[in-house]
Amino acid sequence: MDIIQFVKSRDPNEIEFHQAVQEVIKSVEPVLERNPQYREAAVLERITEPERVIM
Repeated sequence: MDIIQFVKSRDPNEIEFHQAVQEVIKSVEPVLERNPQYREAAVLERITEPERVIM
């Protein structure tokens, strides 16, 4: 399952959030392609948690 499907299944009623996630993924995709360790560490899954504060 890709990250968009994951977010949509986890937060089905957050349409604007889905759009925002898609825009962010589009902009960070080149970084993820060059650094597969970010995918392996599930960075996108962690930063796409709504209402989450990262410190």
